[in-house]
Amino acid sequence: MLLTIENVALEVVSAFISKNIVPAEERLKNLADVKKISRLKKNTGFESFSVVDEKICTSDLCTAAAEKIFAETKIKREEIRAIIFVSQTSDYFIPSTAHILQARLNLPRDIAAFDISLGCSGFVYGLYVAASLIQNLPDGKILLLCGDTSTRRVFDGDISAMSIFGDGGTATVISKCNGQKMFFNLQSFGELYENIIVRRGSLREPLNVEKNFFDDEENFVKMDGVEVMKFSAQFVPPNLKDLINFADVKISNVDKFFLHQANKLIVENVMLQLNLTPEKVPFNAGKIGNTSSASIPILISEMQSGLSLLSGFGVGMSIASALTDLSNLIRLPIGEI
Repeated sequence: MLLTIENVALEVVSAFISKNIVPAEERLKNLADVKKISRLKKNTGFESFSVVDEKICTSDLCTAAAEKIFAETKIKREEIRAIIFVSQTSDYFIPSTAHILQARLNLPRDIAAFDISLGCSGFVYGLYVAASLIQNLPDGKILLLCGDTSTRRVFDGDISAMSIFGDGGTATVISKCNGQKMFFNLQSFGELYENIIVRRGSLREPLNVEKNFFDDEENFVKMDGVEVMKFSAQFVPPNLKDLINFADVKISNVDKFFLHQANKLIVENVMLQLNLTPEKVPFNAGKIGNTSSASIPILISEMQSGLSLLSGFGVGMSIASALTDLSNLIRLPIGEI
């Protein structure tokens, strides 16, 4: 789905990771020898991982990111008219985490608050929802909170997942801005949903009570790495090309392509298919891992850019891409918790 939303912009972005950065050698020491770990690091680009303490949730990282915005910018709590929490690691099944965060952040009661359950593509989907919602607001701003503590969803015997995922949480403020446009391309490939899945624990397939929770791999995320790679190579480049054509801009005029930091190999593959350079398509998650919906806002918080293409892709399977100008975006230094 290609569409344009006018008079809206990203105003400020803030991100938090764990102060506990675990080297790949330590995280994978019981799963592989030194040579295999070295090969994994080379292919994935992940040398270490942001791993939160077991008592820290995604909401804690996002709260810290939001509080930093209120402390270090001129944005006031009473300006927030909606809070959107995008995550697949919410605090509870019920209620939605957004309502808990409304009170925790001391935001007004007369605001909209809701969760969106999405991972890799979640940040751009959140932007789309926020940009659409703000069109009907007479004033105010929207607080978009994105992230996951994915390491809590990983089976400790699954080297493919243990060598990929890290934890992060972010806060982004979306505001009205006359003359500014966002172009979107959203796609869903639901027939491929089993490529990344936590099979047990919800209503379709309850937990297996005959086994200890931590001994049952189906209670944790399972990812078919080969199929995810094929999906990214086959469907992401056309999605980006279609968006650029729809926005009627030249690919050379796009300053940065901020892709979901799935792993280095996937990012480089997309880069090569679009005939771009590493300067245009940064991979900057080597020290923290794949942080799911937090990966794009973490990335954009680390470097200046003008016209930018943001693209999240993966779990669902789904792709969500946006083209917008980030020249005036306020980027706060990444914090740790």
